[in-house]
Amino acid sequence: MTATILYNTNISHIRPLNVRQDLSAVADLIELCFSKQMDADGRDYIRHLRQASQDFHYLKWMPGAAERVSIPLHGYIWEEDGKLVGNLTLIPFFWHSKWLYLIANVAVHPDYRQRGIARQLTKRALDHISDHGADSAWLQVRDDNPIAHNLYLSEGFTERARRTTWESIDPVNGLPDIPEGVEITPRYDRDWNKQSAWLQELYPPEVAWNLPFDYNRYSPSLLRSLFRMLSSDPVKQWCVRNSDGVIGFAIWEPSRSYADPIWLATTPQWQDLSIRTLLPHARKSIFTSHSLIINYPAGQAEEAFYECGFTSRNTLIWMEARFDGKVQHISIDR
Repeated sequence: MTATILYNTNISHIRPLNVRQDLSAVADLIELCFSKQMDADGRDYIRHLRQASQDFHYLKWMPGAAERVSIPLHGYIWEEDGKLVGNLTLIPFFWHSKWLYLIANVAVHPDYRQRGIARQLTKRALDHISDHGADSAWLQVRDDNPIAHNLYLSEGFTERARRTTWESIDPVNGLPDIPEGVEITPRYDRDWNKQSAWLQELYPPEVAWNLPFDYNRYSPSLLRSLFRMLSSDPVKQWCVRNSDGVIGFAIWEPSRSYADPIWLATTPQWQDLSIRTLLPHARKSIFTSHSLIINYPAGQAEEAFYECGFTSRNTLIWMEARFDGKVQHISIDR
């Protein structure tokens, strides 16, 4: 560090999150920093934090809970001038017999930025994750935030993927018709080998672990078919074919979120035609009040998504820091 850098890096300002006293202030800080970027799920998260801060039984239970519980209320805060001005949340995931951590909600009050607070919180989080025996730490940063991106690169994170979230906005009555030379059919069992290979290309392990994406849920196995029959499984799948055979698939499943996901499976050669065929059909076939969202590799098929009534909500850079200096390769169960 050179003498020209005047950051206030007194790490005595950092302490662990105290759920009994910090939740309301954390909610205020996250909302202040990210309100313009928040979707409905983000606003629900803020409401959850505020409700939890007023729930006596919850506050009594949480401090004694193990760190690796499902509620992401562990992390570190930066306190200065008697105020909570920085926050970092740690969210643990158990994936294939290993613990991973997602660093989230890295927020610094506008009046306290450019002092190195986010960097020191990140350093403390990495020490915490390493001390707890995890192999790696992950985070997501918007592609329009180069300052944060460069910070994480300088702290040892490596870019693993760039993903754009597309959300339906236009009414279904303005969608294009099915192009000539293609047809839409159900997904047949014999199509699974091709579909599964394409799904793994578009939703590789380095992103699938942190999406509501269950690869095995879409397989045509006898056990899965029996489960669907008994549970009235609402998942819908479509296939698009042309004279060359199968060129793409779409999967829709309802969610408890404000938006339902659609998962696409296709190839670069056929992705534009597949999207222009499958998405209008899916939107006209699904009866839901929810928006539809699609997670897709950044920079691909953008015009096709726009034509089908979707808009880009954000593009996130997925980054990983490995504590042994290696890149993690996660295998998908088959």
